[in-house]
Amino acid sequence: MPPSAARPIDPEYLWSLAPEILLTLWGLVVLLVDVGLMRGRSGEARRTALGGLALLGPLGVLALLLAPAFAGPGDVGADPDPTIFYGTLASDLLTLSFNGLIAVLLAMVVGMSMAWEFTEHWGAYFALLLWSAVGMMLLVAAEELLILFLSLELMTICLYLLAAFEKSQRRSAEAGMKYFVYGSVASALFLFGLSLVYGLTGTTYLDGVRKVLLDRAGGSGAPGLAGDVIGATAVLLMLVGFGFKLAAVPFHQWAPDTYEGAPAPVSAFIASGSKIAGVIALMKVFLHAFGPWAGAVGGVGDGGWVLIVGAIAAVTMTYGNLAAMAQRNLKRLLAYSSIAHAGYILVGLLAAAVTTRTGPSAPETAGSVLFYLVIYGLTTVGAFAAAAWLARDRGRDDLDDLDGLGYRSPGLAACIVVLMLSLIGVPPLAGFFAKLYMFMEVLNADSDARTTLLVLVVVALVNSVISAFYYARVLRAMFLRRPEPGGPAVGTAPAPRGIAWPIALASLVAVGFGLYPAPLVESMRAAAGAMLAITLPPPEVPGPASAAPSRPEAPPLP
Repeated sequence: MPPSAARPIDPEYLWSLAPEILLTLWGLVVLLVDVGLMRGRSGEARRTALGGLALLGPLGVLALLLAPAFAGPGDVGADPDPTIFYGTLASDLLTLSFNGLIAVLLAMVVGMSMAWEFTEHWGAYFALLLWSAVGMMLLVAAEELLILFLSLELMTICLYLLAAFEKSQRRSAEAGMKYFVYGSVASALFLFGLSLVYGLTGTTYLDGVRKVLLDRAGGSGAPGLAGDVIGATAVLLMLVGFGFKLAAVPFHQWAPDTYEGAPAPVSAFIASGSKIAGVIALMKVFLHAFGPWAGAVGGVGDGGWVLIVGAIAAVTMTYGNLAAMAQRNLKRLLAYSSIAHAGYILVGLLAAAVTTRTGPSAPETAGSVLFYLVIYGLTTVGAFAAAAWLARDRGRDDLDDLDGLGYRSPGLAACIVVLMLSLIGVPPLAGFFAKLYMFMEVLNADSDARTTLLVLVVVALVNSVISAFYYARVLRAMFLRRPEPGGPAVGTAPAPRGIAWPIALASLVAVGFGLYPAPLVESMRAAAGAMLAITLPPPEVPGPASAAPSRPEAPPLP
């Protein structure tokens, strides 16, 4: 056993993982309170008490993340790309920023869950929500493929169970089963691709994979995948795993049924937190580790993964928007909208891949994708809160159930209007600038790639126009139609706080960062720079008790 394996863990590493540790332990606390103090209580009492207790978890994470800001500058900025646990996890600005975002999304989802009774097992439900957030945070921080895979599985296994929690609805069990079956197959293929990468490079560290691939290229920046059958197979298999998390075509089949059948708060968390963590992991693997396999987008050059991702992006955003046109269920409509947004994100990924290989504009391009993720995640949870409102008041979530909402609850209806317009990309809302900054980065691509990427941007803009038609159906139902006689109507009773404040917060984000996007854009560019700067930790200097390097270099390839 190498001496490095016997070295103790630095206590500071545990502080860097404080958000994940807190949520893990808090999930256990929620379970113990449920089976102990809350045993025998009514469902409403348990829902309120356990939901309030679970809400303290993300609030505690936010307090931990904000504490250094009140403690003085300290050593902030001393290490631009810090890693912990021997380089397997990052503790950089990207990780800290998105830990905060995931905590906010988790708080919104917990608040929505407290609005109505859809399960009896509240302790297990809230614990699984907390633990799925732990998986998302670890996935964002992962710098090694095995840690990335385990984090991905932790997140998705919790979400499989959460999707089937509404036992009174048969479609909920169907949603959980479909999600599990598709996810299991995708995970198996992803793991097989990971094993091929290890066989080719001799390492599972993202920076180590990149260095080995650059050495094989003999100094050329992007040799592509021409003639490398095993490398191309590995890339395709890992794209299946990431494509499943993003619900990109043709790996999207699970999304509409799962989003429709799962409880609305769970659908919101799958569409926002799960997708955000998956995109960041995808960026780390493909922009950084697989950068030498990117190949050429246009002109003369060897083929690489950018050609595959470009085709997936075009098909995904087109199919998602066209399929959404025919939907009459709000959650199903938002599911296809989420598929379309995955296509937009992949266009930004392609632009970042090209500019990453040219150097200085990489943080700006990748930062624009991160800015898009923040705005998309928060506005999507707000939109699903409207579906939760329908489920609470009417027991279903069809578009027709929104009829006349603008006259009964004008304030929240106005917030929903803001969210729909932001998802379309209407100025001056944040969704417009998110798309603008991401698509404008195509102009920074190299000359050979620019024409092809501009075609993708045109396709994306056309699809944004198409999306206006089905988002407008929501607005028409709220303001231009009256509810059908008979039966309860949504909005006849005041919306509970758990539904009202996520809608209000999301609309405030859409307006605030639309009018003044600069602070968030700059912070996301800084976070992207930290993400792309992560490198292998240097070997330790030998001393009297000579320690081995913190992790071995990849062996030379034959």
